[in-house]
Amino acid sequence: MRVAPENETFLDRPVDRRTLIRRGIAFVGASALVPPAFFRAVFDEHSASAASAAELPPARRKVLVVLQMAGGNDGLNTVIPVGDRAYYDARPGLAINPEAALPLERGLAFNPKMTGMKALYDRGQMGVVLGVGYPDPNRSHFRSMDIWHSASFAEHSETGWLGRLLDATKHEQDSLWRAANIGAEMPGSLASKAAFVPSLGSVPGYVLQTDQRFPAEGTKRTQDFVQLYARQSEALAKQAAYGGQLAFLSKTGLDAYQSTVDLHQAVTEYKPQATYPDTPLASAFMTAAELITSTNLATAVCYVTTGGFDTHSGQTRTQNALLGTVSDALLAFYDDLNAQGLGDSVSTMVWTEFGRRVKENGSSGTDHGTAGPMFVVGGGVKPGLFGEQPPVGSTDSNGDLKFSTDFRSVYASVIAQRFGIDPKDVLGASFPTLPLFA
Repeated sequence: MRVAPENETFLDRPVDRRTLIRRGIAFVGASALVPPAFFRAVFDEHSASAASAAELPPARRKVLVVLQMAGGNDGLNTVIPVGDRAYYDARPGLAINPEAALPLERGLAFNPKMTGMKALYDRGQMGVVLGVGYPDPNRSHFRSMDIWHSASFAEHSETGWLGRLLDATKHEQDSLWRAANIGAEMPGSLASKAAFVPSLGSVPGYVLQTDQRFPAEGTKRTQDFVQLYARQSEALAKQAAYGGQLAFLSKTGLDAYQSTVDLHQAVTEYKPQATYPDTPLASAFMTAAELITSTNLATAVCYVTTGGFDTHSGQTRTQNALLGTVSDALLAFYDDLNAQGLGDSVSTMVWTEFGRRVKENGSSGTDHGTAGPMFVVGGGVKPGLFGEQPPVGSTDSNGDLKFSTDFRSVYASVIAQRFGIDPKDVLGASFPTLPLFA
């Protein structure tokens, strides 16, 4: 971290707010914490209010966890239409053996590696939404993800759907940990106009990073950082040229440091009540559980991303392993939450940016397609299948599945039924809802 002299301008050009939010706070990494008392003194001195946690205990709080399966997961080999002969005709090499698949209803079955998710489904803790997509689908990873993140077809959206949800519910609490991204890169879904969203890999690693070449100066540099940002926050708000953007940056810096203090004070008693697999994804879910179970952080949204689903070649081995990883991590997560009395409070939504083509390609894989399933797990979920599975033998002009459920209907159902607000305030339009939650 570089600290500017008092007579030097901290930044000499406007800050792109959207880029800052989407990329997260770069100076959060691994180092030492300044004593909280010092920070609070500086914070109060410059008339900034510290975050306050919500009054609701975890068991009474509605929490949403979002899992993104990046790369475009093949829905047909995830929720398998074992009763559709056209599926086997289109995939002579990739089709899943119906005898190995895990049976559901309506001639559908889970991939054989999804034993954990099948256990959740059989417990009545999972709903499967079939044929999810959107009109005029885009097969570019980046463009399709932008559409899902923003819930908008606008080319440049400054906010994401979860960010707007945070803005719409800001009156409910003022914790800096209302939402958290568990991973390296902030997803566009969490971009908001007002909410600060921390991004972390683990609880122990979420501290203010200083120059590791000078460890003895860490505390002094952190104090200088806090003092500088506090001065900037007050002074720059009065400047006409850059005041708004730089004041925002200064407040973000202060919020980032305060969030480290809040986190390490709050998360002290968590002990997992289930055995998590030794995978990065399972570790991310355990971090989510650590945040959610804290009484003082008031976390309401956690975002987790896992990748590798772009299976243009060698799909069977790759996808089966990835689905097993996702399935096992979800089961451990809910075993943990259920044991801690929080299984009914936490809902998890699982999505991917598009499905794959119906026909296998010449490399034992599948190319970018359209519709696929989404999963809703846990708190308040009505178990079973929702929507209609697109017939494999009745494709669109490109040979892709025709979507039957708009993804924004799933969002609208979560917003209305779990958070109790009008989905139009978040999505900008009305969409039919599904009876996903009791």
